[in-house]
Amino acid sequence: MDIDTLDLIDQYLRGTLSETEKKAFEKRIATEENLQEEIVIHQQLLTIHEQKQVSLANSSYPKELALMKKKLREENYVKLSQKIKAIGKNQQQIATHRLKRKKTVNWLYSVAASLVVLIGLFFIFNKPKDLPNYYENYVNWEELPSFTVKGDPEELFEKGEIFFKNKEYKNAVATLAIIEPEDKWYPFALLYLGASYDQLNENEKAIATFQKLASLTTSEEYSKGYWYQLLLHLKTNQKEKALEMKTKILENPNHYKYKEATELDF
Repeated sequence: MDIDTLDLIDQYLRGTLSETEKKAFEKRIATEENLQEEIVIHQQLLTIHEQKQVSLANSSYPKELALMKKKLREENYVKLSQKIKAIGKNQQQIATHRLKRKKTVNWLYSVAASLVVLIGLFFIFNKPKDLPNYYENYVNWEELPSFTVKGDPEELFEKGEIFFKNKEYKNAVATLAIIEPEDKWYPFALLYLGASYDQLNENEKAIATFQKLASLTTSEEYSKGYWYQLLLHLKTNQKEKALEMKTKILENPNHYKYKEATELDF
């Protein structure tokens, strides 16, 4: 856009055009879509610069401008950012024409550049979280309770735990999966079984195992089922299901990893 039009936009928004100039300029506004968009954007730049809303001196197009504002607000921030960048670049190129207009262009470019930076920061800080990173940061299978003692293991559970600690996860699964619900070691077997499935990257089986654990509400270990389901859902990018488990954990401060759940901000 040329320097004369930029100057007219500035004067129009500030209400310094004569009545004749204003009417002539409004005729252009009515027929030039690009000019309509430029006016709305420049009005926003003026507002940011002066920390107050600039009152439009005309009364012929308030409804049209309001509609344009609404439309622009619905557009993607990236498109608006690109448009402002283009305005700034254009203004910088023509800024040397004459002193008065140079000053106008300079502050507009400065505001535009600042706004572009702010928009960029908005996208950086609102970038979707990488859910698997939460899993990597919080998973720690070394926290599982250990019941092995020196000597030959006598219980199936003990054998399964040893297989797990030796990273023989398939053998651990084969051993732990046959422990019956009536066995006193059953809740702990589910812990190690779910962890083994996780290490084998059999995520759905791991989740199903921890669901079984969470259903054992008479066991002190049951709330661990919520926590490990949460981690597995994060690992597999299932945000809504992870949020469900987080909500479950936060229902009771005594639940396993309650404090850690409050820290999760995905």
